[in-house]
Amino acid sequence: MRTLTRSIIALFTFAAVSIPSARADAVKAGDTLPLWSEGCLDIHHINTGKGESSLIIMPDGTTMLVDAGDIAAKGGSLLDALPDDSRLPGEWIARYISRATAGTPGRALNYVLLTHFHSDHMGKLTKTSRDSSAGDYKLAGLTEVAEHVAFEKIIDRGWPDYNFPEPLKGAMMANYRKFVDWQIANKGAKAERFNVGVKDQIVLRKNPAKYPSFEIRNIAANGVVWTGAGTNTRNHFPDPKDVAKGAIIENNCSIAFRLSYGEFDYFSGGDLSVAGMEFPSSAEPWLDIERPVALVTGPVDVMKAGHHGYRDAGSAFFLGTLRPRVIVIDTWHIAQPSINIYRLMKSGKTWPGPRDIFITNQPEATRLVTQIDKKGPPPGHIVIRVKPGGDEYYVYVLEETNESGRVKSVHGPYKSR
Repeated sequence: MRTLTRSIIALFTFAAVSIPSARADAVKAGDTLPLWSEGCLDIHHINTGKGESSLIIMPDGTTMLVDAGDIAAKGGSLLDALPDDSRLPGEWIARYISRATAGTPGRALNYVLLTHFHSDHMGKLTKTSRDSSAGDYKLAGLTEVAEHVAFEKIIDRGWPDYNFPEPLKGAMMANYRKFVDWQIANKGAKAERFNVGVKDQIVLRKNPAKYPSFEIRNIAANGVVWTGAGTNTRNHFPDPKDVAKGAIIENNCSIAFRLSYGEFDYFSGGDLSVAGMEFPSSAEPWLDIERPVALVTGPVDVMKAGHHGYRDAGSAFFLGTLRPRVIVIDTWHIAQPSINIYRLMKSGKTWPGPRDIFITNQPEATRLVTQIDKKGPPPGHIVIRVKPGGDEYYVYVLEETNESGRVKSVHGPYKSR
């Protein structure tokens, strides 16, 4: 998809790597998914029913956790905790990470990327939140994961001053900042602000020379968007002083990136959405952060749906520009995905060609209202496994009601474009 040079590099990379223990074509429903092994790219969409979290294992074993949510609520229109509510979501995520990374070199997470500061991505502080056994902070979502798994580098959209579009306050942010400061002072962790436009902030840490076709390009954060030329960026948002307080919403400040491995491309953009998408005639152009992001991202093989497939994310322009073969929707509420967005994703008018949509949770109420295809993939943990070199990939749905790692369904092979 990228260039002839990348294709040639990928060909030689594929020829040099052998990973019999993770052969994608040998896995069938009912099996336990084999562990990652060198040369593969694994992207795990972890389903706790209480927020969003993804684990990426890169071809050389470098690891990155993207978000670790915990909405800290239940009942009503909210989905049940998975596998159950005997542990906090952060601990379930940590246990999943420990199992999935058992074949990687090193136990610590090399990168932890927090896309934005909402509880379903970082964890919500409550009156019953437990104290950390380590530092002077509470456990919720991401901070709970750190009780069980070491972090080497934390990247977010606000470090170190956390002042865009205005100073970020409240108990949740105060707790998170204490956590980051403690990790730096006591665990030797590093913290950085996401640097839009570059491709050298998140890199392979184990053996980069062996996989030259791998890169992560930083696309957007805080309304700053890569232009597609070099490392140049531009501000899509107006100056916060020139708009009403609260007009620049947290979701649209989300971090977005494109991961590439040979011909394979994957997009993730937190909760980027289109403020005013339901009433476009009244919306100002800068409220549509999806459009400039889509233009520089281009077509991808797999995308994580923005804002859980909710009604304000995933415009026809955005979807039609990315044209994904596979879409993963991480959900924790019965209104996710929304019927308008699901229809856009399904429609051949939005973009031509086949596509498969994977939804982590599919309660009956959502199925009925959204008209989700009952013949489609089942709910569960959604794992993308890209074969060495990036030319081909499979999608596995894993059992989410226990920790067996049992494969519920196998999809593919898909040819990277």
